[in-house]
Amino acid sequence: MLYNIPLENWIDLSTGINPNAWFPPEIPHSVWQRLPEADDDLLASAQQYYGCKDLLPVAGSQLAIQSLPYCRKHSRIAIVSPCYAEHPYWWQQAGHEVLLISANEVEQYLPSIDVLLLINPNNPDAHRWSLATLQHWHKQLVERNAWLIVDEAFMDSTPQFSLLSHYQHLPDGLIVLRSIGKFFGLAGIRLGFIAAPDHILHKIEAMQGPWSISHPTRWVGALALRDTQWQQQTNLAQQSDKLHTLLSRYFKKIHVSHYFCYLPHTQAKQIKHQLAKQGIWVRFFENPSAIRIGLPKNNEAFHQLNNAFLSIFCTNLLK
Repeated sequence: MLYNIPLENWIDLSTGINPNAWFPPEIPHSVWQRLPEADDDLLASAQQYYGCKDLLPVAGSQLAIQSLPYCRKHSRIAIVSPCYAEHPYWWQQAGHEVLLISANEVEQYLPSIDVLLLINPNNPDAHRWSLATLQHWHKQLVERNAWLIVDEAFMDSTPQFSLLSHYQHLPDGLIVLRSIGKFFGLAGIRLGFIAAPDHILHKIEAMQGPWSISHPTRWVGALALRDTQWQQQTNLAQQSDKLHTLLSRYFKKIHVSHYFCYLPHTQAKQIKHQLAKQGIWVRFFENPSAIRIGLPKNNEAFHQLNNAFLSIFCTNLLK
């Protein structure tokens, strides 16, 4: 038993997904009994939701992350870091030359790379790039048959900043990844989408094989994407502002997204440990030293988080 605390007593703030998830009605028996059908309404629902036609449903955006490195011959790829560790891992596994660069080094490396990959807004530090900047970089890259890959897993709450809001059809050299898991709080169904030119979608589809997305997942995903009332009522910005206000009592430097707050701190590891002793699980990053805290589910969880920080900082538990 971790920290001698029963599992049901933990508050898990490590994931960065919407804690108040969309939940489906009862799934019909026929959905459980039949193989997935590619001509169902999942793709049409996604095209309507994202405003983009060039989409392929995948078994979580993780599948796209693992497959894209095999859609290109040996390349020099720059990945803006800190970032989701699976991105550099799979490009390295495929034998590419991987450079981990900071956000302010992109312009320096742009003329000499074959692929630029970034997360917008970034996980874990919440950095956001403007559409104009991304379009400017894409224009330079595509002139050399190079790619811009943008992982928009945390973009749903701010669709006006998505590249997909500007492209019904993806131009050459531009690839965008999207996830159902974060905004809808449905990480367990393993459903995502890749937006890309047709020749890349065909390669990913061939790698994915038939029936990789289960029929229940396709059914649930289509319903969630069409539920505009729930989407309009879901206000992650308000919850994020509330978390930011709480954390500003204890931290000077806070990076804010609608899904989590990122807190650089020299004693981040000790803070994580002290929170865990009080039944709150957060994500720790070693380099640079920081923690990431997701949105609490309700007022009770906010209250418990505040009390935990009070005990840590007001009683000098970090000494």
